[in-house]
Amino acid sequence: MACRPADEVVNAAERPLLGSGLLRLPVAEAADKGSRGVPAVPKHDGLILVTGANGFIGSHLTEALLARGYRVRCVVRRTSDLTFIGHLPAEWAYADLRDGGKLRQACQGVDAVCHCAALTRALDEETFVSVNVQGAETLARICAEENVHLRRFLFVSSQAAAGPSRSADDLLDESRLPQPITWYGKSKWAAEQALLEKSGRFPLTMVRPAAVFGPRDRDFLAYFGLVKRSLNLQVGRLERTLSLIYIRDLVDLLLLALESESAIGNTYFGCGPVVSRAELAESIGRALHKRTVRINLPEVVLTPIALWSRVQGRLTGRPALLNDQRVLDMRPRYWLCSGEKARQSLGFQARYDLDTAVQETAEWYLQNKWL
Repeated sequence: MACRPADEVVNAAERPLLGSGLLRLPVAEAADKGSRGVPAVPKHDGLILVTGANGFIGSHLTEALLARGYRVRCVVRRTSDLTFIGHLPAEWAYADLRDGGKLRQACQGVDAVCHCAALTRALDEETFVSVNVQGAETLARICAEENVHLRRFLFVSSQAAAGPSRSADDLLDESRLPQPITWYGKSKWAAEQALLEKSGRFPLTMVRPAAVFGPRDRDFLAYFGLVKRSLNLQVGRLERTLSLIYIRDLVDLLLLALESESAIGNTYFGCGPVVSRAELAESIGRALHKRTVRINLPEVVLTPIALWSRVQGRLTGRPALLNDQRVLDMRPRYWLCSGEKARQSLGFQARYDLDTAVQETAEWYLQNKWL
């Protein structure tokens, strides 16, 4: 692209052709089935600001918003990988959440905000706070200043903000006081609190997705890779159970949370099936036509893994995928939440069963040579 100030908003019509030369797609094609299951609505023309639009969740949501007729302004950095959204008919706003000056122009004239951007791995807690907490505060403050009639500020939080469950029948609901255990979870909970303090200035809705998987996701990719090698790797002998949500189901929920008046002022867990990690591995095995060998890693090995990952991160300057914070996530046996509030308030129901969702994900990984 031609050089422009980092905070300049670039309309789709002004952008040079990207990659194969495609610039605009028909709206229906841009959807990539992201809004499957959401009731049809009249075509919208509001301008939606999406942070983290080039990421896993943000790219799927951006496609779905375009498919519903919204105009979308994507907040990205100059260094962002635009593989998944570079061809879409959206506006670009080059900005960083930690730089309020460059966010201001991005926020001008928007009708609603979908804040998907977040840091999920970092070498220290201060970096999580800087991006996930202070970044959310800055974005909300500027949006409120620039748009006195903002229709919605939708914050994509995380189940990690609530923390793990105590037992197999302990499905956390939104009334439970959060007890996050990782730097990431604590930063998401702190961001929720900071936004709630400002919610008198704009209509706020927050969604806490359970573990999200699907096409374009890199976190579950390692799990698929192990199964492709016929390995069903489990920590300890006791089963570990978690709530999951498929990306297309999550997008359905986010659209409902964005468009429903009843969602204003509310927080919702977003979840689909509850499965054990062993059941997930078996489902991946069916999708990849692999028979796996179960290997139980003793829990005591997690401690040296955590220590080594910390050293590795300091040496490379980058946090490892299996870092000490991820190990903290792996220790609890239960990561469970309830989607009952979203069902009753918004009519949300996850539409994909585990095997269908895993099959679609596996096919995408294979087709795109990620596996």
